[in-house]
Amino acid sequence: MDKAQVFDALREKLQQELNTAVGASRDAAEYATNEEARAESKYDTQGLEASYLAAGQATMANSLADAIATLGSVQEEMIVPRDRVMRGALFECDLGGFREWFYLSPVGGGETLDFDGEEISIVTAKSPLGAAVAGKTAGAAFKLANGTEGSVLKVL
Repeated sequence: MDKAQVFDALREKLQQELNTAVGASRDAAEYATNEEARAESKYDTQGLEASYLAAGQATMANSLADAIATLGSVQEEMIVPRDRVMRGALFECDLGGFREWFYLSPVGGGETLDFDGEEISIVTAKSPLGAAVAGKTAGAAFKLANGTEGSVLKVL
């Protein structure tokens, strides 16, 4: 697997999510200020709810923009080969008899990428898995807080 392509796929996915969040925020803001959203009674909160939605979408967009900027600032570090699990490592684990690929990133935790027929889960160092495998090399065993045992199979 080519880590540079995995990195680019992560950045592209976050950019798509940013574009969606910006559009949703814009739509909600337009509706909140539209004549149709004007309250017809003191119990009509449609416009207020739309403004809350717009603010939430704007916050999400800001978070995604920050994540994309973070990736841009660490790009070189994220694509160099690794011999142990650390930021920028693409690694395969055996978790309870199932093989899974992961990419340790400073942002984007919880995202999944479909890449070359494999699913790659993005984890951060703050995640239970990221913390459990930090510093491990291929062949090392680990145990998650929920009791699941695993081992690192490959580190790229």
